[in-house]
Amino acid sequence: QVLMGRELEVALDPAPRRILDGGMNFGLASLVFAHRWPDAQIVGVELEQGNAAAARRNCAELPAIRIIHGALWDTSGSVAVRDAGADAWSYQASANGDGIAVRAYRIAELLDELGWDQVDLVKLDIEGAERRVLADAPRWLPRVRHLLVELHDRFEPGCTDAFLAAVGGGDWSIREQGEYMLASRVTA
Repeated sequence: QVLMGRELEVALDPAPRRILDGGMNFGLASLVFAHRWPDAQIVGVELEQGNAAAARRNCAELPAIRIIHGALWDTSGSVAVRDAGADAWSYQASANGDGIAVRAYRIAELLDELGWDQVDLVKLDIEGAERRVLADAPRWLPRVRHLLVELHDRFEPGCTDAFLAAVGGGDWSIREQGEYMLASRVTA
């Protein structure tokens, strides 16, 4: 999807200077972004501890990439890590349930912690949690120029509806980018 399908090779002008990579898995998207836009600051958030550790190893040579072990969510606090299948990419956050608890971040709070008043690109590949994160979009979306989301209605019904509710107005242009949807703020 990333290497063969080149789905993350989006044309953004001007080049992003701040990127939030939600659901970074083992860091491949962040690495692609860092090589494409070497002047960008990148913060990756990964739910599963083993994947976050692999991302730290894979991104160790690039100081512009910061990795946070946690989950993007619509509330602060913690969520449980739920294994939705045998594959390392299939971990999901759950508000209730058994599993290892990790810190949950609202995007607005995370941007505040980072000292980012604006973010050029937010990528979300968070296995269904995008429905909840996008429901909280009024708090953070005004600070975003581009939003790249893989929608997972098969895991969490309503993801596409939440995406369209967040960016469906006239302030955004929307296009498909492989399995992702890219929403770009329309400038007046």
